[in-house]
Amino acid sequence: MKLFVSHPELSDADYAQKIYKKPDSPAYFQLKKRVKDEFEELLLLLKPTCVKKENQLHIECSELLLKSELILARGIRCEGSKLLERGLKMAIKYGFHDLVLTIYSTAARFGICEVLNNSDLPELELAIKSHLQLLIKRNYKKSEREPSHRNEHLNTMIRQLNYCRNSWFILDDIHQSIQHKDYKNALTQVNQAESSLNSEIEPSTKEELQIAKLSILLAQRKFTELIEECLEYEETDSYSLETRIGYSLNRWYALFHLNKLNEAEQILRKELIKLDSSQQAKWAYFEAFLFFKQRNMKAAQRQIHANQKSIKCTPDYYLGSKMLELMILFDQNDQDWLEYKIENFRKLISRYKCDTSARIHHAFHLFLKLQKSHFKTDLQNLTHDPEFLILQNEAEGLEWKPDTFELIRYDTWISEKVVGQNS
Repeated sequence: MKLFVSHPELSDADYAQKIYKKPDSPAYFQLKKRVKDEFEELLLLLKPTCVKKENQLHIECSELLLKSELILARGIRCEGSKLLERGLKMAIKYGFHDLVLTIYSTAARFGICEVLNNSDLPELELAIKSHLQLLIKRNYKKSEREPSHRNEHLNTMIRQLNYCRNSWFILDDIHQSIQHKDYKNALTQVNQAESSLNSEIEPSTKEELQIAKLSILLAQRKFTELIEECLEYEETDSYSLETRIGYSLNRWYALFHLNKLNEAEQILRKELIKLDSSQQAKWAYFEAFLFFKQRNMKAAQRQIHANQKSIKCTPDYYLGSKMLELMILFDQNDQDWLEYKIENFRKLISRYKCDTSARIHHAFHLFLKLQKSHFKTDLQNLTHDPEFLILQNEAEGLEWKPDTFELIRYDTWISEKVVGQNS
């Protein structure tokens, strides 16, 4: 650096001669690259002073987004979400519409639905299209001096997008069928897509089709078939991280609902916890239910209490953990604590009335009646209660889904409790 500052006019061969006594020394070029890389890293730490204020603000907004992504990647969801929201407000305030799309993609990757989510997509698409139109009208000036050929990198991107579009449409149709609970049609679409796209299918699309098939079988509650299907995908090391997580997660649900608890525990500890550290709260929630099914009530309670603060931002899982706590107290016949916890939960559930699953509300009313049955032996059998029947029969809007917070069906557990109590 001293040589460069004092003699900026010298060539690389001159510098190499002075430092290494050889004008073509390979060590010089390695040194030059290392110094350059270190200076580029240092420059990132220095706040630039821009002549145009707009450039300065754009850099600050981009820094916010990068900080949020780095924090989210470490699994610190709450703080990362706040930074991302700050970035969104700043991008909108100063008209950095290009960054809004980046914010959405970051939110989608990390599952931060409270900042920008799929319901915002129509408005986001309209905003981005309008931004592009304004950008082109403001900046596009045809000049005879400029080369007429297209940028080859953009051509490559367009070819890739055209290649992927067909696959995206197929996947979108499959996800629409799943959303409308038309699982038979969705499975047919997956099988057709696998055969029709087999020769030209890109790896990411193939992986998405595989995970979609597992998700459909899980939604249909065909747990044994799901496990058998997994045998075809055993070699998952070459898959993307997202696919490996999806594969292990679907497999875990199936094993858990088949009561293959030892295998489910192995997948949880050896795969899910290691693959995605950002979802530790969810894995701890799973573990509490495993302990409960294994009749290890003390371990389940400890896990619930240790984890409740972490899942407070996801109401269904937060209240689901409270419901599991009540189920443990019922099984232990701890009437004093049960009365206290039920009263606390009654206040809590009214606070979250609009944000949680209707199945929790109906099940809690049945929990209240079940608690009273300890003192009123003439209380009607809960299995004939209207609220129990709509849970059991899965009335519209009250369907049980095996891949949600309700890992143990409330109606099934209540039925077992009533039978045990009557016997």
